Amino acid sequence: MSGSSSDGPSWKPAVDAVRKYYNFLVEELGAIPADCVEHAPEEGWPSISEGSLAGLEKTKEVVDVLRHLPYIKYCHGFNVQIAFGTEALDYRGAEVAVGDRSRWIPHGSLEFPPHVVVLTADDSPGSYGSQILLDTKKNTFSDYQPGGPSRAPESNAETNPDDFWHSRETRPVAEFFGLWEERFRSLEWTVDPFDDEAGMLLRYDNATDASFWIPPPSPPRSPCEVRQIYRDHGWPDDFRRRECRDALQEWNRTIRDRLAEPGNNLHEINRRLPGPQESYRGSEGEDEDTQSIC
Repeated sequence: MSGSSSDGPSWKPAVDAVRKYYNFLVEELGAIPADCVEHAPEEGWPSISEGSLAGLEKTKEVVDVLRHLPYIKYCHGFNVQIAFGTEALDYRGAEVAVGDRSRWIPHGSLEFPPHVVVLTADDSPGSYGSQILLDTKKNTFSDYQPGGPSRAPESNAETNPDDFWHSRETRPVAEFFGLWEERFRSLEWTVDPFDDEAGMLLRYDNATDASFWIPPPSPPRSPCEVRQIYRDHGWPDDFRRRECRDALQEWNRTIRDRLAEPGNNLHEINRRLPGPQESYRGSEGEDEDTQSIC
């Protein structure tokens, strides 16, 4: 991923992949307000340069990517996560002096070499969110979950013991976010766009339909109800986005009160891979048909 080619500058494939995914979140899914995503001018963000990020000790190729990425700004009252417990890092305000790398975590995580850059931060209880890693030598994204399970890499990239992040889900930049989009389309992942703390909801995989508990004080969620709202509004093929947003806003307004009601059957999940004894089987005396299956 060095220099330029007839297809454009080296930073373009990674930037285009991120831009396309953000457009999916904004335009198709309606997960993030359009004015929360800010796009770089043609020449790139003027505040990002090799000088401003000198302390991160990253390659020019990395800096070029960061200089041209779109960034998501915080929007009060709205979700700005791009996946479960996962927030995009904004490098525009970073001024990292030489010798200060260890003070900038995860931006400057010492475990990653100069050609690898962290694009997102884990923001979930238990570190089950994602740190998306861009490897500019292999032109891949990796889904590095500090607290999550390892998965066999799905790309053909050669593995190296020093490239430990490739033991996580790794794909070419042009393919990586397509997998995430498909998880939303299948409702394996869903979103509450009106929750500015934990808007992304998920079940671990398609084989796991039951909910899993997150101990308090994690915010309460009922992913099955959210999925049904999406289905009721035509997701994904005939999606009535505006009507769905209205329904989700009403759901978000009432969910906490309903969770406080005695005998409610609303449950929470997290990203932790369930073990054989961890699947939800209902409270003692609860009938199977009242369990939260979605």
